[in-house]
Amino acid sequence: MVLPSQALARHGGLHAVADTLRRKGDLTGALGRYREAVDVTRALVAANDASPSVLAALALTQQRIADVLIAQGDLPAALVALHAELDLRRRLVATDGDDPQEREQLARTNARIAEVLVLRSTVATLQGGGPQKGAANASWTLSSTAAALDARGDLAGALALHRESLEVRRRLAAENPKNSAWQNDVSWSLAAIGDLLERRGDGAGALSAFREALAIRRELAAADPGNTGLRCDVASCQTRIAAVLSQGGDRGGALAAFREARELVQALCAQEPASADWREDLAVLDQRIGELAQPA
Repeated sequence: MVLPSQALARHGGLHAVADTLRRKGDLTGALGRYREAVDVTRALVAANDASPSVLAALALTQQRIADVLIAQGDLPAALVALHAELDLRRRLVATDGDDPQEREQLARTNARIAEVLVLRSTVATLQGGGPQKGAANASWTLSSTAAALDARGDLAGALALHRESLEVRRRLAAENPKNSAWQNDVSWSLAAIGDLLERRGDGAGALSAFREALAIRRELAAADPGNTGLRCDVASCQTRIAAVLSQGGDRGGALAAFREARELVQALCAQEPASADWREDLAVLDQRIGELAQPA
């Protein structure tokens, strides 16, 4: 007979392995381990022989399963996992209704289900070839949900949704090449993807995304030279590129990118001398350029 403590220990080990696989981008492997972890202790919960610690551990694993399924685009299965988590959270609140953390977790799970339901509706609209305005709104829903996943530490899920949003925006921009707002949306999706790839250690992928975003922003800024926001976007992109190049050991490339960003920010400072933000950005760029210009 497997004791509850043994089942919980086995569950914890499998969950930890799954977390590692998920961070490495092996979503299929992670999903298998998470599900195995659930199977180890499911009998305890079914028999009402589970302590609050077992219920909490299983709820967290169901949450992780849902995150992986969302990243894989399987929203119906993700909802099944989230409802399983919700049932466990409700049992925990029933056990100790005075615990504010358990009530907060229950509220978060309910909110998560609502998010996925909205996301599923959004995806259905896109798959049905909705009108341009609907597709544009859907792309923002995808991006907002991606940002929420990112805030929870789910980089894989956030990356998947940002990529889906990017595909929608690419289509809209291709259909309306004179619509600068949609072109700019494409650049923002690319920048968001670049940020996530950089944080996952994929420098080459991040550079590719940032450089494509930069090309779009250069064109937009050239077409509207009086738009300080667009010039700021170019400088921001160059700064991100420089940071990735510097991290990869390309000091020359990083210096060139930082210097172009500095020229843009210096021009913005001259145009708006009262702006403390521009002066602060210029000081930071001067510092980075000075560090890289030093002999290795």
